[in-house]
Amino acid sequence: MFTGIITEIGTVKGILRKDSSMTRIELYCKKVQDSLDVGGSVSVNGVCLSIVEKKKDALSFDVVANTLRKTNLKRLKASNKVNLESALKLGDTLSGHMVSGHVDGERMVKANGASSKGWVMDITLLAEEKKYLIPKGSVAIDGVSLTIGEIYPRFMRMYLIPHTLEKTTLQLKKAGDYVNLEIDMMAKYAREKSSASNITMDSLRDKGFMVRRALLAHHESAGKDILHLE
Repeated sequence: MFTGIITEIGTVKGILRKDSSMTRIELYCKKVQDSLDVGGSVSVNGVCLSIVEKKKDALSFDVVANTLRKTNLKRLKASNKVNLESALKLGDTLSGHMVSGHVDGERMVKANGASSKGWVMDITLLAEEKKYLIPKGSVAIDGVSLTIGEIYPRFMRMYLIPHTLEKTTLQLKKAGDYVNLEIDMMAKYAREKSSASNITMDSLRDKGFMVRRALLAHHESAGKDILHLE
């Protein structure tokens, strides 16, 4: 579990394709490397990965094909910068929001740069994702906890503060680049719970309540004791 508050910016040292189903990524880093051991979890551009090898100045991670397919890790090259966050420890301050490291997919950057309203970053969305998003809600972009400013038909807009630009790789993103998106898990749970609580005649019938209603009506008309009918 993570918070979306980046620990440090790492640098890709090398990428080795081990076989058709596994790729190893080695990263230069300092803070994360000092604080974790082999087996520990790290968010790399928002993707939860396990450390498989630790060196003096680098960490290595094995990434399966399915993770590469769904994230922008497949686009990494040597010397690229990545956002790194150590896993949340019990008692740590939750400064961002709850981030699982299980991204929903990669989305294209529509625009990213300074404007009259500050630094604006626009990220494209799939139509089905909008139901989980609201203005002022939380979202993780390449592992960075951000607040949604506005939502438009095909994209969302965030306003980035100078500290975020300085401490993450987001300022390096250009229009046409891809970033990893993780929608706030609490927003998903709330939406799905709300949808599940909608009661209709069809849902009552599917759960057997309409059958019970018919039985009650039958017993009432027959003048029978229905006190113990369930």
